[in-house]
Amino acid sequence: MTALSDNPAALPAIVISSRAARRLAGGFMWVYSNEIERRDEQHEPAYWCRFVHEGRTVATGYFNRHSLIAGRAVTRGEVGSLNRLLDDRLLLAFSKRLPLENGRSARLVFSEADLLPGLVIDFFPPDAVLQSNTAGMDLMLTRLTERVPVLIEEVFQVPLRGLVLRCDSAVRRLEAVESFRKVVCGDSAVLARAEVYEDGVRYAADLVAGQKTGFFLDQRVNRMHFGSLVREVPSGRVLDLFCYSGGWGLRALKEGAAHATFVDESRDALALVERGLAANGIAPERADLRHGDVFDFLARCEDSYDAVVADPPAFVRSRKNLPQAIKAYQKLNRLAWRRLKPGGVLFACSCSYHLAESDFLNLLAEAVAKEHGLAHVIYRGGPAEDHPVLLSMPETSYLKCMGIRKLAAV
Repeated sequence: MTALSDNPAALPAIVISSRAARRLAGGFMWVYSNEIERRDEQHEPAYWCRFVHEGRTVATGYFNRHSLIAGRAVTRGEVGSLNRLLDDRLLLAFSKRLPLENGRSARLVFSEADLLPGLVIDFFPPDAVLQSNTAGMDLMLTRLTERVPVLIEEVFQVPLRGLVLRCDSAVRRLEAVESFRKVVCGDSAVLARAEVYEDGVRYAADLVAGQKTGFFLDQRVNRMHFGSLVREVPSGRVLDLFCYSGGWGLRALKEGAAHATFVDESRDALALVERGLAANGIAPERADLRHGDVFDFLARCEDSYDAVVADPPAFVRSRKNLPQAIKAYQKLNRLAWRRLKPGGVLFACSCSYHLAESDFLNLLAEAVAKEHGLAHVIYRGGPAEDHPVLLSMPETSYLKCMGIRKLAAV
């Protein structure tokens, strides 16, 4: 890809359909490939452009001829300077995360929800991870790696020690761009052994090669609520399924749980849990780390727990496999229910956008009914406040967290 020019007048025009123009005017930020009516031939597969309808520039953004989401708008109408626009958007997003408690991590940019489609920035003071998920945002990487450290220090008064590019998400295959990781600044070994502070709990994180950006910040509020429930059963036993770095189980142990079992198929994930136990001064005998497939573990397990968390990766990659994914969610939560003591709490999660909250509740209800059980819904949660939802883009609302309490048999 060639470097991006900051001359808006030089941006090529993409002629879009009336339907796409109406949707962009209403705040939707995507243009699908079948809504492109005419475009200039370019040697580059991706480039920044103006989206035009009936001779008028409806929006400015970028185009990728390889993607079904062919266009992504960044601003309505024309823009004077792309570099100035980028700075303004970053500053606006950063300022919305203020005030930020000293040392606390946060998502600083959440893609379309912060009007920067394809860009994610997570801040783990004093380090940050920048993730580009689209070919168009890749064109801004040089500018981003120059400006993000400057603007973070300006807004948060914290000099950035390390910056990692994590351009390795699976969605990049749909954009037909290569995956890569790069340490822009900082010590790779230090970044691979980072710590994330979250409301009294320290989590181990690998910012260079860990999952996503190294830690799942979106569950923060839900983990806090889970911890408050665990405090009610100080001698309780907790089961953390698909645990990764132990977000739920470590929170429970810090809140007074007697014991937590962590299950994950990744040995690297369990190594992070071990580091987290040490960072929080938690005795190793209060934890049991199980390596293997979660479904296999649940099929063999005969123990009972006061609280179970089922927080799997996305089972729904596209709408076409939704029925299959619903069966997987239902099976998982049926098996998790069996491990729950009467009066215990199951926190069931889904990060699949294509699974609506109502459908998630329905499949949970069916799972409990098939186990001849009864439950109260005691909690409904979504992503933390640093993962905003853009009203005109329902795609930015993806995370669902349901807490249900198992009633005694009647």
